[in-house]
Amino acid sequence: MLVDDSTSIRNLLKNSLIGQYNIIEAEHGKDALAKLPGQNIDMFLLDVNMPEMDGISLLAELRKTPAHKSTPILMLTTETKEELRQKGRELGASGWIVKPCEPDKLLAAIQKLLS
Repeated sequence: MLVDDSTSIRNLLKNSLIGQYNIIEAEHGKDALAKLPGQNIDMFLLDVNMPEMDGISLLAELRKTPAHKSTPILMLTTETKEELRQKGRELGASGWIVKPCEPDKLLAAIQKLLS
């Protein structure tokens, strides 16, 4: 599941990953939570700064649910603040990539987390 409030970023990432992964898109944390029931999610890609519910709050909510306690969650954000990275680690983020990033780097991170 790809959760980012930027349509252009979602489209860019979707185009980079299409053909390799099935992608469910969400615009923010609340949208992602609404789309979760009935879905089998192998991994989450979360932006940090979003309206409605930010990525850190969504990360915390996902880790509270038994179905997603160990699902890989990659934070994909423009945020570089160490305190945010630390908060993400504490909440159980599997990784943190600063965007913009090279598609190859993102793909390698996804493949590593899913292997």
